[in-house]
Amino acid sequence: MRPQKLTTEHMLNTCALQFKTHGYAGTSMEMLAQACGLTKAAFYYHFPNKHALLMHVLEHTHLYLNQHLFAVVTASDQQPTAIFQHIHQHAVQFFSYEVTGCLIGIISVESHDISNEVVEKIRAIFQDWQAAFAQLFQYQHDSEQAQNLAKISIADYEGAILMTRLYDDAFYLEQVEQRILKLLKSI
Repeated sequence: MRPQKLTTEHMLNTCALQFKTHGYAGTSMEMLAQACGLTKAAFYYHFPNKHALLMHVLEHTHLYLNQHLFAVVTASDQQPTAIFQHIHQHAVQFFSYEVTGCLIGIISVESHDISNEVVEKIRAIFQDWQAAFAQLFQYQHDSEQAQNLAKISIADYEGAILMTRLYDDAFYLEQVEQRILKLLKSI
């Protein structure tokens, strides 16, 4: 019986889960192939090396975030608080339950051992998230202050995601939500 053909998206999600579980350095091509139910040779047909695969996973994640989280800011005519609450709900879902959630943070920890290309891709993802938040804060604050609030908010989210996962307690994400809403409610 022939093995079931995997979609590229399924392979990327499976590999993302391996990277999340074992980190970049701790994940081998053999582990990735095995997780996808492929021989190492068949896996190399799809992805020439671990770096190329990680870049593909990050591109896939970035596209998802741009389409489902960040684009909401420019595509909506709602008030900033309503837009933020929509983004927050999707962010909590993504970072808590999606396969690629937290992958960026986990890979970031290994930034000294990965290529500049990967680091730049991770920075681009954070910059898009920051730009979306800055756009929300610009309703009430000047451009520089909006940028600073966006940077702080992203750092708060990353810390809250880590603590939520570590303690299995949504308190941390709820606090970030409340702080950001307080900054936006005066709009």
